Amino acid sequence: MATITRRRFLQATSLAALAAAGLPAALAGATTDSRFRNVVRSGRKLRVAGIGCGGKGFIDVMSVAGEDIVALCDVDFVSAERAFFEFPQVPRYRDFRRMLDEMHDRIDAVTISTPDHMHFPIAMMALERGKHVYVQKPLTHVIGEARELKKAAAKAGVVTQMGNQGHANEGTRLVKEWIEAGVIGDVREVHCWTDRPIWPQGMHLPQPAHGTPPTIDWNLWLGVAPEREYSPAIAPFNWRGYWDYGCGALGDMGCHAMDAPFWALDLRGPVKVSAESEGNSEVTAPKWSVVTYEFPARGSLPPVKLTWWDGRKKPPVPEELGPGATLPPGGTLYRGDKGAILSQGDYGESPRLIPESRMQEFKHRPPKRIPRVPKSNPYLEWIAACKGVGPAPGSNIVDHSADLTEMVSLGNVAIRMGKPIEWDPVKGVCVGQPEADRFLHKSYRLF
Repeated sequence: MATITRRRFLQATSLAALAAAGLPAALAGATTDSRFRNVVRSGRKLRVAGIGCGGKGFIDVMSVAGEDIVALCDVDFVSAERAFFEFPQVPRYRDFRRMLDEMHDRIDAVTISTPDHMHFPIAMMALERGKHVYVQKPLTHVIGEARELKKAAAKAGVVTQMGNQGHANEGTRLVKEWIEAGVIGDVREVHCWTDRPIWPQGMHLPQPAHGTPPTIDWNLWLGVAPEREYSPAIAPFNWRGYWDYGCGALGDMGCHAMDAPFWALDLRGPVKVSAESEGNSEVTAPKWSVVTYEFPARGSLPPVKLTWWDGRKKPPVPEELGPGATLPPGGTLYRGDKGAILSQGDYGESPRLIPESRMQEFKHRPPKRIPRVPKSNPYLEWIAACKGVGPAPGSNIVDHSADLTEMVSLGNVAIRMGKPIEWDPVKGVCVGQPEADRFLHKSYRLF
């Protein structure tokens, strides 16, 4: 049974709610991105198919429930039963390929909420068929896929969005505005940390179960991943810790926590990455990792060092917080020549100058020049663009999320290599380390 009612989501996510929120001038129809094709301008609802309907997938489907949900696809019908309950008359599929083929003319857009290893093949098929795409983070399993998906999205000319919802937050915009206005001077050091993983990592491959549950199509769940027998230690949740299916704590949360610094400091281009970790293997992501990214000067921006901490590892507590202070479970610290900003949480929320006295003195703040997303809702932002009444969503594949995913994923390459790497973004290689290619690209099982 559903724990979140359809009516509640309809009220929260309809375009009527978007209008009631006060659509800013910057999101008016006149600013619609001219690159977009297949936008729904007729006034009808967007026809959306959900691919992956359990867990976060259920939230994604329900978050667009104000539109017309026309198909639901999940390899495990027990996992998807809440979505099936909410939409009992909607066609159900296990295989996304069959759904996209059979319902091609009745689908405008898809949400993709599967394990990481299937994001790329599903999104690619949807893009090639001209469907608007909302895909969960990380955008892809490996860097090579992110680059290919970026090309495909640009060619398709459809509306895309990655599910790093913090990009739509007020806090993420404030950080960018404050840093660009020089509130803390040139930023030379950033720390991001999270309490993930909250699933096992640093373990061995589990023993297979005695049979696969009849409700799940294990071949379809594996998809492009190597052949392996079913184990409840892998599905439905703990897959995140295995390299064949997930991207570990860094891949799971990096596209959230590192999004604001990536955007505010333009963390694209060449970078040196080194990592410490415990428990990494060919099979599994580590129990914890500390990853350091060293970016050279970028235009007028000075060199900056960003350090990622997971597995409950944290940076030193800033002295500005005072004696006895502790850091929250997740957060981001920006240190500049003239001060520091602390954001608490994994999504760039609630940034404040530290110490608190500095925040209290912060009366004359930079103008809010970046357009705000109504209700900070990335689903509404995506729907508005799909209907031709808004610009490209902030975390679209072409302009933002593919590059963000690439930067985050470089940390996993350094972890898996076990030594520092130097990234050449033009050639798409680790300089002088051809052995790293196997972590940048992957082979695919036919299924």
